[in-house]
Amino acid sequence: MKILVACEESQAVTIELRKLGHEAYSADIIDCSGGRPEWHIKGDVLEILNDGWDMIIAFPPCTHLSAAGA
Repeated sequence: MKILVACEESQAVTIELRKLGHEAYSADIIDCSGGRPEWHIKGDVLEILNDGWDMIIAFPPCTHLSAAGA
């Protein structure tokens, strides 16, 4: 499967998916820290959402998901 792991600079999930044989790519607005820049797409993930992915996994920042501090 061709998988996009959005909002992931660590590449932890991407690397595990690659071990399982998937064509996985991380994407974030910052450089990756996982050591595999060839598997990382740096930029706005919204611009690549419709690029033919079989699956998208997203990890947006927690501040966008929670109202805990409200």
